[in-house]
Amino acid sequence: MNTYDHRILTAILSVLFPLMTHAVPTNDEATTYRQAKIQVEQLPSLQVPRSGHATLYLNGELTVIGGHTSGFIPTPTAEYYKDGEWHLMQTVYAHDGGLTIPLSSGKALIAGGFEKHLGIGQTFVVEMYDPVQHSFTGFGCLDKKRVSASGIELDSSLVYITGNWYHDDGIERFDGVETFSPVKDVTEGRYRPYLLRIAPDDFLIFGCLDTIGQPLHSDIVDCLQGDTLHIPLLKEWQPLFFDFGHFSDNSFIGNIDKGIYAYLIPVKNDDGQVAIALVEGTRFSLLPTTSPIPMKSQWGDIRYYSPIIVDHHAKRGYMMGIDKDCRQYILAIEYNKRIDQGVPLTLYYTAPLPDVGSLPVLTPEGNIVMAGGVNWTTNNNYSPSNGVYLFHVSPTSAADNDQAPFWVWLQVVLLLLIISLTGLFIYTRRQQRQAKEKAEHLATVVDSNELLMQRICLVMEQQKLFLQSNLQLSDVANLLNTNKRYISDCIKATRGCTFNYFVNRYRIDYAKRLIQGQPDIKIAEVYYKSGFANETSFYRTFKTMTGMTPKEWMVKTMEIK
Repeated sequence: MNTYDHRILTAILSVLFPLMTHAVPTNDEATTYRQAKIQVEQLPSLQVPRSGHATLYLNGELTVIGGHTSGFIPTPTAEYYKDGEWHLMQTVYAHDGGLTIPLSSGKALIAGGFEKHLGIGQTFVVEMYDPVQHSFTGFGCLDKKRVSASGIELDSSLVYITGNWYHDDGIERFDGVETFSPVKDVTEGRYRPYLLRIAPDDFLIFGCLDTIGQPLHSDIVDCLQGDTLHIPLLKEWQPLFFDFGHFSDNSFIGNIDKGIYAYLIPVKNDDGQVAIALVEGTRFSLLPTTSPIPMKSQWGDIRYYSPIIVDHHAKRGYMMGIDKDCRQYILAIEYNKRIDQGVPLTLYYTAPLPDVGSLPVLTPEGNIVMAGGVNWTTNNNYSPSNGVYLFHVSPTSAADNDQAPFWVWLQVVLLLLIISLTGLFIYTRRQQRQAKEKAEHLATVVDSNELLMQRICLVMEQQKLFLQSNLQLSDVANLLNTNKRYISDCIKATRGCTFNYFVNRYRIDYAKRLIQGQPDIKIAEVYYKSGFANETSFYRTFKTMTGMTPKEWMVKTMEIK
C-alpha cells in the first residue's frame, strides 16, 4: 500500500470506527475502548431498606440476607424475589456485616456480624438457610466472634473462614454439621480477605486492609496448606477495597475439571490507577488490556468499588464504578479474547442512580442486578436504600441498547460502499485478520504452556515425584494424560531448562531442607532420600546449582545460624 492510499484509508476509518464502535480514546498514546450507555430496569423495591447485607441467587431466586436498616440498626430479616415481588423472612439472628456462604448442598451458611447498632462489636452466631423451605435454623457458634469475614467451601465440603474487624483473626473450619474449630493462625489479620482456591484442598488468603482498616501494602499471601508466600506484584499493586460481602468464586475463570484455578482480581497502585490481576494458581500477573483501565469519563473521575464477577457463558468479567453524579459504570472485560494490544474493554454507563449501592450479582441471563445498599445521596450508614435495579449488560441486550440513529447507519453503509469500490477495505481487513490470527495462535501457545506448567508443578509437589530416583519424562506425561514431548517442550519454554534439570532442582531444594532440619544427617542419607540414584550424581548436581559441595553448603548454613 502506498502512502497516498494509506492516508485515504486512515481518513475513512477515522470516521467509520467511532460510528461503528462508539470508541473513546483513553489518552493520546493508548488504544481505544468501547463506551456505551445501557438500559437500566427498576425492579420492585425491597420491603426493608438495607446495607451491609449479602445478595445472591439461591435455588434460582434472587435473595438478600441480613445487613442493617434505617438508623444503622441490624435487621434480623431476609427477602427473596419471586413472581414479581419480594417476600420477607425472619432470620434467627441479625447479621449486619456478616458472612454468607452458598454451599454445594444448595443451602447457605450465615455467620457473625456486628453485635450492636452502629456497627459495634462482633458475634459468634451461626445459622443455616434452606432456600427450598425458605427456613432458617440456628445452631452452634463460631470459634472466634467475627464480622467482615470471608469463607470458602472446598471439595471436601469443609468450610473455612478467616478475616475480622477490630478482633483477632485466624483460620477456622466448619465440619458441615455443627462444629467450628481453629485450624491455624494467619501471618497478618485481614478485613474481608480474598480466598482463592489453588487445589481441591487448598486456597490462598490475601487482602488490602488489616483488621482495623489500615492499608496493608503487603506482599504476604497465606495458604491453608504449606508455607506463607511472598508475591512481588502485590508490593506495587494492592487488591481493590470493597466494603461488602463477596464470594471469590464469582471471579473464577479457570476449569476445575482440568485442575486449572484462575481468577480475575482488581488491583490499584499508589497513583490510584486500577488494573486487573490474573491469578493462576500461585502466579500473579497483570492481565494485558487494549488500554489502561479507564479512570475518567466525559463527566469526571470514576471510582471502582466492586470485585469482578464473571459470566462464564459469555467469557466476560464485570466491575462496577461510580462518579460524583452517581452514574453507575460497568467495565466489561472480554478475558477470553486476545488481540495485538491485549484484552478488549467496554465501559457501560447509566443515567445517575443515587439510590443503589450494593455489590453486583450476575443473573442467570447474564445481566447484573443490584439490590439495596448505600444511598449515594446521603452516603452514610443511617439511611440505606431499598432500590433494586437490573442492568442489561449481556452481549445480546447490550447490543440492542447500543443502536445508532438511522442516519448514522446510512453513513456507515455509504462508507462501506466506497471502501468496497476502492478495494482498500478488503486489503486492510485481510492484513488485520492475518495479524490477529498469528497473535491469537501465539497467545494460545503461551497460555497452554502456562496452564500445563501449573499442572506439572502441582503433581510434582503434591506427589513428590522427584523423590523417585528412576523418574522418567514418560511417568509425568502418563500422570497428566499427555505425551512426553509436550512436557519437555513446556518446561523448556517456561523454565528454560531440560526435564532432568527441572527435577534435580526440586531434589536439591529438598536436600537443603534435610540438611537444615537435621544437621547431623549423613550425606549418603541425604542423596538417597532426595531422589538421586548415586552419590556422584548428587555431588555434581549440588555443586552445579549452588557453587558449593554439600559439606561446604552445610558449614556455611551453620555459620549463618
